[in-house]
Amino acid sequence: MSQVVTHSTSSNVAQEPPKYKQYATGWGFRFGLVAALVCIMIWASWLVSMRAGMTNSLTVFDLGILRFSPPALLLFPFLWRARAQVKAVPPILLLGIICGAGLPFFYLSATGLRYAPASHAGLLILGAYPFFVTLLAVLFYQETVSRARKIGLSFVCTGVVLLLVLSLLTAPAGTWKGDLLLLGASVFWAIYTVSLRIAGLPPLVSTALMGLSSTVILLFIWGTGLVSCHLADASWDMLAGQLVVQSLLVGLLTGFTYGYAIHKLGAENMAAIGAFTPVLAALIAIPVLGEHLEGYSVVGLVLVSIGVIIASGIVKRSR
Repeated sequence: MSQVVTHSTSSNVAQEPPKYKQYATGWGFRFGLVAALVCIMIWASWLVSMRAGMTNSLTVFDLGILRFSPPALLLFPFLWRARAQVKAVPPILLLGIICGAGLPFFYLSATGLRYAPASHAGLLILGAYPFFVTLLAVLFYQETVSRARKIGLSFVCTGVVLLLVLSLLTAPAGTWKGDLLLLGASVFWAIYTVSLRIAGLPPLVSTALMGLSSTVILLFIWGTGLVSCHLADASWDMLAGQLVVQSLLVGLLTGFTYGYAIHKLGAENMAAIGAFTPVLAALIAIPVLGEHLEGYSVVGLVLVSIGVIIASGIVKRSR
């Protein structure tokens, strides 16, 4: 049976922490771990898929429609049934969910992948976001930062700075623009993670909310003539692959698995597991996209992965 672990804030008085600071044990933790592993495999595939789409005829609008509209349609009944629960969530948290993993995040990551390789995206988006999660927690929720987390985050910062500086000096022209956009996407993903954890909405409901709001905004922008749709120009193979990855895997399955893992494992454990996504993305991109890993990218991947694991404290808790 799944149990809830609580921590005392005083040596004498045991006080139950807020719900969003509780995490599961037993089978609840195991199921959360499985969900997290499925999630990082999909993330890695998504990064490679986005890079492939952005280097072909598809636009950000095309990929956005494929990403958000199917979850909006399929999951709308869940959102409708939970409308009272959604209304009870503070508007700032709903905005964090909608923007954090919605259009702003999607635009930054998709545009960044037009300039930068998938290995950079994995490192900068999913490797750096634990740093921004911690920053948000300190600034807005006055959480204390442990010594282990400070050490781990220093590794993360070193890896990110190393990648940005050497990319600026040695990578092809324009790569640095993509790196900065991807780092901005990481900030939004951290906002989404914190908002999702505190709001406590069921995973399918938060996915439906994000998908519906993003689809409505995309259709409005398309109706104004500011963007054009090039889906008809893409090959059937490209559309089929993007539909599977963007709509089914990322739009539906990842929305559920990430939300479930966050609720069961906590943001810190999920960040530690997610640190392996850049490695998977880089390995997949080598045969699929013909990319190669620069030496500084390898060093950055190692530093960020080690840093996130140390910062999460998962190694210490497992002893």
